[in-house]
Formats: sequence, C-alpha cells, structure tokens
Amino acid sequence: MKRIDLTTLRLFVSIAHERSLTGAADREHIALAAVSKRIRDLETQLEAELLYRRPRGVELTPAGDALLHHARTVLDDMERLQADLSEYSRGVRGHVRLYANTSAIIEFLPADLSRFCQRHPEVKIDLQERISSEVVHAVREGLTDIGVFAGQQPVQYLQTFAYRRDRLVLVTPRDHPLGARTSVSLQEAVAYDFIGLQQDASLHELIATAAKNSGARLRMRIQVRSFEGICRMISYGMGVGVLPDNAVAALGHSLDLSIVPLSDSWAERQLSLAVRDYDALSVLARQMVDHLIGRPGDA
Repeated sequence: MKRIDLTTLRLFVSIAHERSLTGAADREHIALAAVSKRIRDLETQLEAELLYRRPRGVELTPAGDALLHHARTVLDDMERLQADLSEYSRGVRGHVRLYANTSAIIEFLPADLSRFCQRHPEVKIDLQERISSEVVHAVREGLTDIGVFAGQQPVQYLQTFAYRRDRLVLVTPRDHPLGARTSVSLQEAVAYDFIGLQQDASLHELIATAAKNSGARLRMRIQVRSFEGICRMISYGMGVGVLPDNAVAALGHSLDLSIVPLSDSWAERQLSLAVRDYDALSVLARQMVDHLIGRPGDA
C-alpha cells in the first residue's frame, strides 16, 4: 500500500464531519475539484469505496467508517507529537509519564517531584491519578513509565521497589464517641457507619479484608472518589472513615474532625513503585526512579 498523506486524511475527516465534499472544500480552503480528485485517488489506492454519493451530500461506507476511526487516531497522535516536540524548542529535554494512587499524590509526590524538578528543570512530568489496580495495569500495558501504588496488587512480570510507608487513622466527627480516644482498633470502629472510597480502590479492599478477618463487616454507608469527599461527609456526621494520616491532617483541622491512630498492625501500609523494565527506561525516567526510591546517583 502506498503511503497516505496527512492532508488527505485531514480532508477525509472534514468530509465526514460536513457530510459534503463542498462543505469540506470550503472548510479546508481547497478547490472542490481537488477535493474530489484526492478522494477518488484515495479510494483507488485503498481499493475500497469510502463514500456513498447522494444528491444532497455524502455518507460513509463501512470502509469509510473504518478509515475515519484510524484517521482521527493518526491525526490526534500527530498533534500530540508536534506538541511534545515543540516543547524541546522551549527548553524541555525530557518527558516522564507517572501514574500514582491518591495517597501518594497527596502525601509524598508533591515534595518528591518538586525536588526532582529542581535538579532537572528541563523535564516534563505527565502525572495521572488512578486507583492502585489501574496504576499496575497501566505500567503493564506500557501506558506509563512509572507507577506508584498501594496494597498487594498482582505485579507479575513487573519490577517493583519500596517507595514510602504511610499510617492509616480513623477519622470521625469531633463529637463522636471514638473521637477522644488516643488509639482505636478497627474492630471497635465497625459498629458505626463508614464513608469510604469506591470498591475497587486498594484502601477499601484493605479495610474490608481487615474487618472480615476480625469477624465483622463494614457498614459502608456512602462511597465517594476522593479523600476530601470522605472527610466532608464525615464532618456532617454521616459516618467515620479510615484514611492515611498525612492526607487528612490539614482537612481534619479545617473541617473540625478527630483523627485517631489505628492500633492494628496492618494500618502501616507500604507504597510501592513499579516499572516494566528499569534498564529499558529513558535516562530521565531511570533518574526519577532512583530519586523516588532514594537510590544513590539520582542527582
């Protein structure tokens, strides 16, 4: 198959949008005869009819629908490529993709990435917040260079490193019966309604498993997508919740919440970092891994 030029693909997308050769010609500032010839040549090259010619315009054939999908993908990829490359002319010399769970983003990554950027001011970091299971999946599928996750996720065929540890606490309204305690076990807390994250979050799974192991069951009243959402629900007396200490310290003060350490051993949690292949990463991505795990030579 001969190569298809981007101008023709862009023109074909315009035809699909306008449902008209004339409309596409006006939109792309190309003569109608030139538009017609490009599409005829494209159909000949692909050996497939792409358009049904109607008295009031055109419609896509099944082959045209397939081409439209791929054309949009190619054009979107080219726009992202141009955007990425244009950054090099402005001093950007590297791009690292990083997926991380909410705990890591709130507790540790702001300070860690700030120090890394001070050492590497030319870097661009594409940071995406995802639940831990999605982080691991993204690393495995090559959607990100580095992933930071919590809990016992299946990490076959990935390289993992210890990143940080955090401590889970019980968050309650200020006037709650458990709010004045110096510590509390989950078994004592499960008598109350809980506010938590969605079921596929690693933190929810950890708490539910711990409750089950203690012979109890969580009375999950409301599930939301953020730590702040949990805290705000708790502040209005909707229930209690288990969250990382560092993530709720500031919110606890502003929302008049009590933060009580959990006495359970599982409440100290490991955050881990995953990559597909450390040696196959770009130099800058390897430097970021070294920086995040505290390996010498990350400067």
